[in-house]
Amino acid sequence: MKRPILSLLCVVFLAQAACAGESLVYAVRTAETKAAQALSKTEIFSVDADSGKRKLIFSDANSQILLLPGSDVQSDIVAAGGRIFSRGVERKLYGSQRSDYPAAIFQLPASPAGKLRKIFDIENESGMGSNFRNLFISPTGTKIGYMKVCAGKPYLFLHETSTGKLLRKMDMSQMVFDLFVSSMGWMPDGEHLFFTLDRSEEDDNWRLPESQVGSYVMKEDGSGLTRIAPEAAMHPSRPGLQASAVGAAVVLGATRDGRYLVRDFQVGPAAANPGTYVYTLDPLADSQKTLGTETQVELRCFRLSQSGRRVALLATEPKGDAPGTSIDSKTVWLFDVESGQGRKLVSFASVQYGSAWIDLIGWLGHR
Repeated sequence: MKRPILSLLCVVFLAQAACAGESLVYAVRTAETKAAQALSKTEIFSVDADSGKRKLIFSDANSQILLLPGSDVQSDIVAAGGRIFSRGVERKLYGSQRSDYPAAIFQLPASPAGKLRKIFDIENESGMGSNFRNLFISPTGTKIGYMKVCAGKPYLFLHETSTGKLLRKMDMSQMVFDLFVSSMGWMPDGEHLFFTLDRSEEDDNWRLPESQVGSYVMKEDGSGLTRIAPEAAMHPSRPGLQASAVGAAVVLGATRDGRYLVRDFQVGPAAANPGTYVYTLDPLADSQKTLGTETQVELRCFRLSQSGRRVALLATEPKGDAPGTSIDSKTVWLFDVESGQGRKLVSFASVQYGSAWIDLIGWLGHR
């Protein structure tokens, strides 16, 4: 009996070690407080997933660059493999009209000994702005990618992060058609990509077998394009609820054992708890496991840890009923992928952070 017990203890130890040393990275952009203040400030923090201890990593307040962190729809700052990257613009090039181009990708210091450096300039068309979308990073932090519209067509760009070398510029129009890419990222092997194609308006055509709406995996060169599962199978099946006609089930990440982290918005009567659901999907076993999130609050910024064992998300809950007095309360929740149970990791006081823009941008630490 000793050998099975020893084996079990080894498995438990390895599972705990896989999570040890992981730190979540998030950004806080403060609103302007003075008329004379021309620009807002973006700060990058890390928080230890076990202890909850926070520390400031970088601030662009006194830097030669201005970070362009993105919006609630997309993040333009990413972290993985002990590295942090952001879209930004040199302050000397930033005009009074607050143009977001000419922009570049910068590597930010991830430690006190780190240095800020520009990786590459983002290709721009004259008069078209940046058209920048879906910044994502490989598990080791050695490659970075993004989507961009060029000559009216959606292109995928992949770069090496050490030198900024362009590895690939691929026309995605034959894959995207009249849809758009709502999420994209690297698989754990660092060689394949996953992405979700969505529609820009409400309709139920995605339920048809011939619809292109759905989630896919392909090699970096675009070959081997495979649908993860029929779109209807991507949505969770919950009593009294059904998938919304607006928005596909969006893949957020993947684990090494072949599961995908997915989010979906379900509609139905209040008693059935409609809202956003986050779950793991195993397409081979045709099984799903829902995380214990609160569906009545706004959920966004979903970040799967590099170990694949933790999921962080940002929950926003409106506070106050009187007009003009509502202040959103923001909390970072950390969920265990296996158990589906979560706990609060960081809470942002409404008084201090009520007007701040907050985004989760990735993980540092164990792979």
